[in-house]
Amino acid sequence: MSSCKVGIVDYSIYLPEQTITAEEFSKEVNVPVEVLKEKMGIHRKFIGGPEDHPGVMAVKASKDILKKTGIEPEEVDLIIYTGETYAEYTCWTVGIYIQQQIGATAESCYAFDLSFRCAGSPLGLKVAQEMMIADPNLKTVLVAGGNANAYLINHKDPRQSFMYNMSPSGFAAILKRDHDENQIVGTGILTDPVFATDVVCAHGGSRNQMTLEMAKAIVENPDLLDEINKITLTDPERMKGDLAQRSLPDFTGVVARACKANSYKTSDIDYLSMVATSPRAQFGIMDELGINRDKTDYLYDYGHCGHSDNWIGLDLGLKSGKIKDGSLVCLLGAGTGYAFSSALIRWGKS
Repeated sequence: MSSCKVGIVDYSIYLPEQTITAEEFSKEVNVPVEVLKEKMGIHRKFIGGPEDHPGVMAVKASKDILKKTGIEPEEVDLIIYTGETYAEYTCWTVGIYIQQQIGATAESCYAFDLSFRCAGSPLGLKVAQEMMIADPNLKTVLVAGGNANAYLINHKDPRQSFMYNMSPSGFAAILKRDHDENQIVGTGILTDPVFATDVVCAHGGSRNQMTLEMAKAIVENPDLLDEINKITLTDPERMKGDLAQRSLPDFTGVVARACKANSYKTSDIDYLSMVATSPRAQFGIMDELGINRDKTDYLYDYGHCGHSDNWIGLDLGLKSGKIKDGSLVCLLGAGTGYAFSSALIRWGKS
């Protein structure tokens, strides 16, 4: 097995054109504006257009990153799609679609999908890094994703209010072998099976397929469409209690796992780019990790863009000057299931 360093060349983020403000959204979800802003951290979020689907958004970000970096499609050795499985079609490999759309050939590249909900970005970096270390033929890897889970949220159900912040998005990042900038220096993964079936789409899978009786019932009661097309919480009260007890140690634990690889302390982290939860949760996690609260940017004007949150936060940190050459940056993800992931990046020249 060869040894190498893997670095991020650059990244791209795709966001829809349309947005909605807290004032506008308040009328849709029947939640006071101040609660949306202060408690949920929603000042503004993005709304998807008719073509804003996970595969399409991932392709747009992928084409943009190739243009930004000047990398030709035939230089890409591997594409890892780490976005949502809720995409344009079922039984579909989005990574191969990206391969087709950017013009990468079967001779030069292969592609596959990873499913890890909104913890997918750090997992994608981990898998890409470890595959590149194991296989010297992998020199350039494209990690990309798209998320349209916002379309699955039932805004009529207050029990789903913790997901009201969801926004569609896409991202893409280029990783290179022996790249001396923005090197990945640690990763951590944690899955908590207590939550395995708490947040699901009950219909559309192999267990509950559409039947004639169900179609007739929808004609009689169109509100049933929300039950069929939207996310279901199987035991919301128990889940709420378990999250209150387990989410903080899960978040901090997965960061500690990433730090352990190079004997870092969590307080060594110079900037935290975290999946959007709530301001209270994010700053509470930072307090527990020993990271000053000013070493982050909460996504007040973006919503929860799924897998792209980590890249949006990274972008905000670079633009604000909080991330400098030599900064230790932590990407922290989490997704229903529940999955937790982290990746440490030593930003700038090594």
